[in-house]
Amino acid sequence: MKTLLKAATVAAALAIAAPAAAQYTFSQPGQPTVQPQALEVWNNVARVNVGVSFYNSGWYNCYYTYYGYYASCTSGAYTDFIPFTVGGQIDWNLGGMNNLSLGFTADIGTVTGTYYDNINLVYVSRSKDVTLWEATIDYVAKFGPPTQDTVGRFRIGGGMLFGPDGGFGGDFRIGGGASFLNSKRIGIGLDIVLVGGGYEGSWIGGVQLLVSPEIHF
Repeated sequence: MKTLLKAATVAAALAIAAPAAAQYTFSQPGQPTVQPQALEVWNNVARVNVGVSFYNSGWYNCYYTYYGYYASCTSGAYTDFIPFTVGGQIDWNLGGMNNLSLGFTADIGTVTGTYYDNINLVYVSRSKDVTLWEATIDYVAKFGPPTQDTVGRFRIGGGMLFGPDGGFGGDFRIGGGASFLNSKRIGIGLDIVLVGGGYEGSWIGGVQLLVSPEIHF
């Protein structure tokens, strides 16, 4: 009887002590207790965009009579522009998947224009080195938590264009891409952006292909 009473007392003591013991982490004798580390989360991104763009433009080509009146207009003037593209961008997280992206880009290349000479009745080609500057603002939706290594994104926004001799214009932007190593301090991004708008009264459209070293903070 005394043996059973002792066994019951020990069992009750173990049952009471078990929940308390669960609150502690035990390690092997002689080893320090391992505590879980806090996970760093990066919500904002600064990137350097490097790539190539493909633009084209067209406008009406008119010539005048000697009295200053229009004699004929054709859509025979076209321009190709395939510049090296470089710039910076910062994505500020607004909460959840929503981000505001501000950027500035330089397109450096040679503009080649072809127009129809109505007087000599021949097509004429001209080339000129040009740097086209663009200030951009985009809404960016990111698909995936900041702790995920690969995160996709969609962007939509607009830009202001500034060129030689005080030229200016604006464009509409839409595109998508992804960040790789997104959960690390340093990552890499890939983007494709479609642009379309006007410059100096003529339409302009194209596509940007970008590779971007990224700093997450």
